[in-house]
Amino acid sequence: MQKENKKHSGVVVLLFHALLFNLVILPAGFLYSILFKVDYVSMDEWINSICLNLITWQVFEYALKENYSPSGLKYELNKFSFLLSIDQWLQKKLTTPNIRHALFRSLFWLFILIIFVIPSISTFIFDFRMPYTSLRFTFILLQLLCLVYYYIQNKYPNDAFVQKEPIPSPWILELIYLTLFKKKKG
Repeated sequence: MQKENKKHSGVVVLLFHALLFNLVILPAGFLYSILFKVDYVSMDEWINSICLNLITWQVFEYALKENYSPSGLKYELNKFSFLLSIDQWLQKKLTTPNIRHALFRSLFWLFILIIFVIPSISTFIFDFRMPYTSLRFTFILLQLLCLVYYYIQNKYPNDAFVQKEPIPSPWILELIYLTLFKKKKG
């Protein structure tokens, strides 16, 4: 029993990095830097940390698959009770297909707004370039869209908008690889 509930140390480290550093320490350091005009944490450092964490999650999932063990990343994440609580809370909020489609559609429009509209307005109207590297920020937002879409696809496979375009993986790098290098059958 104890062996089954033992958490994988790699998953613990990645969750620690994602939750403590990317959601608490680095945003607080960035806010501190802005408020007191010091060079403590820049937005680029924060975005780099998030990108590194997301890429490491994908690499870690492949490492767990390569072990040929029955325990994958999903199995390891199910050992954390707070993640199961978040999953149950999401399932209570996403009760109808219309709500799920509205969530995904609003995330998509937020992506368009943040990636294209805000930088365009700041550059062309205010002559101020955004201080972050947009390619890394685009990667983070696309990864978030893929994770949400994959979550909805697996939890609610009967939704019409999910059935039209199912995706084989939640990871944007794998999806890009599959579209570029997948052999056409037929």
